[in-house]
Amino acid sequence: MNTLVKSTALGAAIALSTPAFAYEQGTTILRLGAAGVNPDVSSSALSLSGTQLPGTAADVDNGAALGITAAYLFRDHWGVELLAATPFKHELSAKGLGETFDLGETKHLPPTLMLQWFPLDAASSVQPYVGLGVNYTKFFEEKISGEADAVFASLGATGGADLSLDSSYGIAAEAGVDFGFGAQKQWMLNLAVWWIDIDTEAKVDVPGVGTVTADVELDPLVYMAGLGYRF
Repeated sequence: MNTLVKSTALGAAIALSTPAFAYEQGTTILRLGAAGVNPDVSSSALSLSGTQLPGTAADVDNGAALGITAAYLFRDHWGVELLAATPFKHELSAKGLGETFDLGETKHLPPTLMLQWFPLDAASSVQPYVGLGVNYTKFFEEKISGEADAVFASLGATGGADLSLDSSYGIAAEAGVDFGFGAQKQWMLNLAVWWIDIDTEAKVDVPGVGTVTADVELDPLVYMAGLGYRF
């Protein structure tokens, strides 16, 4: 009987001394936080019905949203992660044509699938990681501003303009770190950054004037800070 009690006590002690939540095969990690998209914009000159307009370009400002990631470790130190978010909203502008003016706005969703590597011991309470993967960006709810419609009207537009942006596929890379806390370190503070290759063609159909297009490379850095939980 004493032997059984001692064995049970020893087993319990070992179980309590072993982290219940670690970066090992079968672990699931959910993270939620504030995310910001900072585009590094490179634009071709605007083109009107195939004719380039020298000195012109498109620009895109920063956007913010709620970021969500879900990761699963399929083996020790290695996992896959899906990055998602509530829609990001961006203001668009056009440079040239005598001035810089507000072109309109768009929203986008950037689902990104990453292969991740966690280099430190599975029980570490501070765990950096890196990842490489692919991104799909869907633009939607594009809207032309009243200021842009006024500019196009001065050029002879016979109606309201229509804005559209092509979807994008590209590679992505990330780096992040988790800081575990709580009794079993299952909670974490998380900081992460992604670089994403996003290219699109912006098109504005202007009745009575023609079609204005521009090839735009966004290639943003996406930052996220938030909380995570490890199952």
